[in-house]
Amino acid sequence: MKPLQDLEHARILVVDDEPVVAESTAAILRELGHDVTVAHRWTDALRAFDPLATDLVLMDAVMPNMDGLKLTRLLREQSQSYVPTVFLTGLRTAEIRAQCANAGADDFLTKPVDALELCVRVKAMLRIRALTRALEDKTRELERTARTDPLTGVGNRRVFDERLVAEVARSRRHGRPLALLMFDLDHFKQINDRHGHLVGDDLLSLFGTILREGLRASDLPCRYGGEEFLLIAPETTGERARAVAERIRLEYRARTAVRGTVGPQTVSVGISASDVLEVELSERSLLAAADEALYRAKALGRDRVELGSRPNDAEV
Repeated sequence: MKPLQDLEHARILVVDDEPVVAESTAAILRELGHDVTVAHRWTDALRAFDPLATDLVLMDAVMPNMDGLKLTRLLREQSQSYVPTVFLTGLRTAEIRAQCANAGADDFLTKPVDALELCVRVKAMLRIRALTRALEDKTRELERTARTDPLTGVGNRRVFDERLVAEVARSRRHGRPLALLMFDLDHFKQINDRHGHLVGDDLLSLFGTILREGLRASDLPCRYGGEEFLLIAPETTGERARAVAERIRLEYRARTAVRGTVGPQTVSVGISASDVLEVELSERSLLAAADEALYRAKALGRDRVELGSRPNDAEV
C-alpha cells in the first residue's frame, strides 16, 4: 500500500472525449506532481486503468458510445481496491448528479474545471484512497492471520478443511488426480519431555519451513494439530506424491542433523491419492486412507513413506 505521503504523487486517470478539456485538466494535475494518463475513448480508459495502481479517476459524465456512468461501473468491476471517482460534468441538474451518485461518483466538478477547486477535491479523494487502502490491507492481514498457524507459517485447520472440500469436488468433477500427504514427526513427545517445548517448537517451525519450500502455488501445507501436518496436492498422482514426500523426509533429517540440539530427527508419511483410493473419493475417505498409511509407516519402523494400495495390490 502507498503511504499517505506517497499519494502526493498519485496515478490519476482522466477520461474525457474532449481533448482540449482533458489535457487542460491533466496539465493542472501534473503541476501538482501527479502521474496522469489521459483517455478519450472508453476502450482506451479500460486499457489504461490499472486495477492495482490507479489511485483516482476523473470521469466525464457524458461521452459518446458509452457514458461515464456505465464506464465507472465497468472500472469498479475490474478494480481490486477502492478507487475514488470524481465526475466532470457541464450539467448542473439534480437529476444528473443523482445518476452520477448512483453510478458510484464520490464527488463532482463542474466544467470548465477551476484549478483551485480541482486541487482541493483531488487532495480529499486521495486522502480517502490512502485511508481505504490502509483499511483493506489491515483486513487482509487479519484474514491471513486467521488462516495461518503462527508457529509454523503454514495453513491452519480451518483453511485445510475449506480447501479439501473444494479440491475433492474439483477432482470428482473433472476427473483430475488429487493426493493428500500426512506427516507425523517421529518421537516428538520424547523431544518435548527431554529437551523442553522450546526445542519442540523449533522443530515444528523448521518442518513448517521445509513444507513451504519448493512447493507449487497450488499445493497447500497445513498444520493439522500437534506434530501432525497435511499437504493437499492437486493434480498429483500417488507416485508423484511419494516422490514429494521422500524429498521432504530426507530434507528434514538432513537439516535437523546440523541443528545441534537434538541431532537428526525423522518423520513418517502416509499418502492417499485419488488414483489409488480403494473407495469413492471424498474428504473422509481421503483422510482415512492417509491416516491408515501413516499408521502403517509408524508400525514398520518410522522414518518412511507409505502409499495407500489399489485393491489388487492389497490382494497380493
